[in-house]
Amino acid sequence: MKRKQATKSNKSRNFIISIVAVAALVMAGWYVTQGYNPLAQPQEHVAVHFIDVGQGDAVLIAAHGQFMLIDGGERGNEDHVINYLRRQGVQRIDYLVATHPHSDHIGALANGVIDAFPIGTIIAPQLPQEITPTTRVYENFLAAVRRAIEAGTSAEYAEVGRVITLGNTEITILGPLRENIRNLNNNSVVLRLDYGNTSALFTGDAERAAERDLADEYGRRLQVCLLHVGHHGSHTSSHDFFLRYVAPVYAVLNVGLNNRHNHPRPEVMTRLRNTHATIFRTDIDGHVVMFSDGVQFWRAG
Repeated sequence: MKRKQATKSNKSRNFIISIVAVAALVMAGWYVTQGYNPLAQPQEHVAVHFIDVGQGDAVLIAAHGQFMLIDGGERGNEDHVINYLRRQGVQRIDYLVATHPHSDHIGALANGVIDAFPIGTIIAPQLPQEITPTTRVYENFLAAVRRAIEAGTSAEYAEVGRVITLGNTEITILGPLRENIRNLNNNSVVLRLDYGNTSALFTGDAERAAERDLADEYGRRLQVCLLHVGHHGSHTSSHDFFLRYVAPVYAVLNVGLNNRHNHPRPEVMTRLRNTHATIFRTDIDGHVVMFSDGVQFWRAG
């Protein structure tokens, strides 16, 4: 009799364990689909999260337990970005890069993201005095940076050639190669990620003049596996001469659904398709998460 009770008890316990395991797998699958599963990312993998913030840019790089955030999207997205980062296990942002001071890139940074996390280093472009913004968003951004510095964060201007290491991953500042006194977009910080044999390029809102500078300076060294498409697919960026050098395998656009700028422009999509890259868009695909094991990139989920 006792043996039967024990057997029944074991069956009940095993049944409960099975239910819990199935639930965990279901939840894990849901999180992977949404790009929210940091525990499913092996430490030797690098993840690049193109966060859906509507018409704006926000990219999280997770590499070997360290994190870099590139931009944060427009004002009003701060809670969305903060919650997304926390779901990825972010407790500290090692490097925060503000590519340039347009509100669709720094608005959420200024309005809460910077204050929400301890930050190691903030990097931003040194702007020509002639076009340094006097907007409320930029003033709020500078105030948030000052608060972070008081809390122990370091802040520095983007220095071309500087190499940032996140574990075994290197991120090199490629631009801006010169000050542009007429256009904030062409002062965007440009970054290249290298991990093993894989690579990625992030160009902010760099337009034709900046792309020409990059092409002239680096040529075929611009070739990468993964391209974060510049300026949300605006006709001002992603020119043929630039894309021929970059020759991406994957191209990802941060772009808002039915945005007033009509991004991405049809001519840009044609240029991208001509590279034979696989294209993802946050307005269609939602959050886009790309993994690298050092050999190749693939989309999570």
